[in-house]
Amino acid sequence: MSKPIVCVVGTGGTIASKYEARLGGHVSTASAQDLVSAVPELVNVADIRVIEHSNINSALMDTATAFGLRDTLRKVLQDDAVAGAVVTHGTATLEETAYLMDLTVGTDKPVVFTGAQRNSDEKDPDGPRNLFCAALIAAHPEAAKRGVLVALGGEIHAARDVTKINPEILTCFGARDGGPIGSVTKHGVTFFAMPQRRVHLEVSRIRENVHIIRMAQGASDLLFRACIQARVDGVVVEGTGGGNVNVPFYNGVCAAIDAGIPVVAGLRLPSGAPHLGKGYLGSYQSLMAKGAISSGYLSGIKSRILLMAALGHSSDLKQLHEIFARAGGGT
Repeated sequence: MSKPIVCVVGTGGTIASKYEARLGGHVSTASAQDLVSAVPELVNVADIRVIEHSNINSALMDTATAFGLRDTLRKVLQDDAVAGAVVTHGTATLEETAYLMDLTVGTDKPVVFTGAQRNSDEKDPDGPRNLFCAALIAAHPEAAKRGVLVALGGEIHAARDVTKINPEILTCFGARDGGPIGSVTKHGVTFFAMPQRRVHLEVSRIRENVHIIRMAQGASDLLFRACIQARVDGVVVEGTGGGNVNVPFYNGVCAAIDAGIPVVAGLRLPSGAPHLGKGYLGSYQSLMAKGAISSGYLSGIKSRILLMAALGHSSDLKQLHEIFARAGGGT
């Protein structure tokens, strides 16, 4: 029987990093072909095609390069012979690129993001095993229609929920609410759940000038005033507790909304959704009454990605509320 075709799309990251003496540290220099060549066992999984999209450490990943990956993946996956794609990516911003792809690629074929915590020139790198497991997932028939997946350390996560939880351990990703939706072991790929609240937005551009402002005790409205003056595309507010902020932050939210800037209100907490109940100015309830958009169960980082993509789809406030209600859930 013929093997499935899986395309490996390289973007750089720790998985591709080697020590550069001139710079005194590791930088992304190994090509996607180098990564594939380091895992000869891939020939037992699939026929591999290799595409080099970019080669940068993911803290340096800009929005244009990340969104450009959408077109690269669409071109790769439009070939009926291709079963799925694996994207190698630095783990620092992997969750952002993965969610942007989940929102905008629009395919039933599996797209699996993977990376590494150890550099490629270390004596025991984790990248080769992660790449092998990601290829197993991309070639697996049950991976279809699950959206963009993230696979490291034997765990499979959904792009909407995944978040990096540790800078060093090999199982460095977790889910903001819930857990892994599958696993990869020596016995193969097993799925536990189907990702929920997936949204597809058909957009030709995104509005990247969206900023996150995190509430801290005693914080002022300085950053809101800066955003208003700069006429940013949108603002995401990470509130305390159930989504509450202080009076200066409340005034900043009101000023931004009055200036025509959409504001998404969410949490700075590692899980959960904002909720109604408090009655004072600055409460989440008061932000909703002013017209802020609820993040639901989305993190601030994912809310920013969704708002950027949603604004490329529509600037209508009612439609933005509806998109976030479908994607985030919650109140």
